Amino acid sequence: MAEPRFRVALIGAGRMASTIDDEIREQDTWPSLKQQLPYSHAPCYRTFPEVRMVAVCDLDESRCRAFCDRWDVPRYYLDYREMIARERPDIVSITTPAHLHAEMAVYAMEHGVRGIYCEKAMCCSLAEADAIVDAAKRTGAKFMLGAQRRHHPHFRKARELVESGTLGSLVAVASWLESSLLHSLSHLADNSLYLAGDTAPVSVFGVLGSARTFDEVEARRITQDAEYDPATQTWSGDPGCRSYTAELENGVLLVHLPSVADVRWEVTCTDGFIRIENNNDTLQVYRRRGRSYSFAPVAIDPIPPASAHQALVRDLLQALESDERTLANEIVGRYGMEILLGTAQSHLQGGVRVQLPLADRDMYVPSH
Repeated sequence: MAEPRFRVALIGAGRMASTIDDEIREQDTWPSLKQQLPYSHAPCYRTFPEVRMVAVCDLDESRCRAFCDRWDVPRYYLDYREMIARERPDIVSITTPAHLHAEMAVYAMEHGVRGIYCEKAMCCSLAEADAIVDAAKRTGAKFMLGAQRRHHPHFRKARELVESGTLGSLVAVASWLESSLLHSLSHLADNSLYLAGDTAPVSVFGVLGSARTFDEVEARRITQDAEYDPATQTWSGDPGCRSYTAELENGVLLVHLPSVADVRWEVTCTDGFIRIENNNDTLQVYRRRGRSYSFAPVAIDPIPPASAHQALVRDLLQALESDERTLANEIVGRYGMEILLGTAQSHLQGGVRVQLPLADRDMYVPSH
């Protein structure tokens, strides 16, 4: 067999690197996820013959051993810098908590790594986002955020419908979920940007606040009554977000609204709208009846399920081969960070509208 063209090293040997697929198989929270496996990084890489996982790094040595045994990875390290120096990987997956993402991504790019697959949130401040963007520009490395819904068949179909113009001109994209500002809403802000064509945001206003949720994992991502220290420009934890409204350069509005564990989107156009409900599972399309205020459903051919995470990896491999940016690249990743950190700045100023990009890049929100 030919030698695989891409050597992959993973930083983090836990849930998103290896084991979340087990949770999906065992639980019934979102039945359709079982049809979208593989989900975590390692089993996705295993599906590509041109890829070879050569090493993993984690502070927990027993976790490293378990990862290597399960995925047939030959070596493990306790220091990611040593791993990069010794293994010289083409691609590095970063599956650690968000406060380490920028440090690790920048180091990897500056030490010869050609592709970064980084879990969300992208980072914890706009200064860190700027550092990632600058490193990618200086080194030519390809950056991909783990924003998998960009490759979900329903989101791809929705964007195709918007770009076709069959529902008229795009007006707004709305999303719903009360959750952590960075860990979870980084997904929703990114998805809304994708549906709106990835246009730069120019302003935002919003309200933070602890979320109401029955999901124990989701609740752990939010710090109840989080406080902001203006001296250090740091929050005591992720404050959670209830609502924001962002305006894009093209005049389209992104609106985020509160709900209790209800993840959905609505794309509003001048002659129709698209709904994505049940956390990706349901796609509905409606077209205006003439010039009336009523709408008729539009039949959509069945869309087979597929692994969006596997498509993310394929996108990164293609970007490395074609020298193009990934779909979830560092520029659109920073757009999402602008909206979320801008929402926090707006909240601190009493909910006023703030202009983007923010002049002050140092506000820091800890995130899991």
